[in-house]
Amino acid sequence: MTTIVEKIINREIEAAIVFESEDVIAFADHDPINIGHILICPKKPYESFIDLPPSVNAEIQYVAKDLYSRIITKFNPDGISFIQNNGSCNELSHYHLHIFPRFNNDKFGWETSGIGMQTVEDLKATFADL
Repeated sequence: MTTIVEKIINREIEAAIVFESEDVIAFADHDPINIGHILICPKKPYESFIDLPPSVNAEIQYVAKDLYSRIITKFNPDGISFIQNNGSCNELSHYHLHIFPRFNNDKFGWETSGIGMQTVEDLKATFADL
């Protein structure tokens, strides 16, 4: 099955591409959290973070740093967020790193699972054998 990212790479789907090299592509998210929301993806269909070869991961991080500066200059946000999902949380089945500007009161956020605040002792116990 061809991923949406592969279809963008093959120009089967139109996208606003902001960076492209032999191994990495970055383009505007079609359903942005905020204006300036970009996805950075390897061109090969690696599904998760753990699958990325070190050289591709390094280039993605380089592109993220460059785009960070460009987003700051163009959109003057109050901050920048990065999000990367794996497993069933990766709806594209193709590794992608979200980078997007944040603005005070932009209403972006997440809900926790309801576990609540944890004591340091509980956290130490939880992660003791990690």
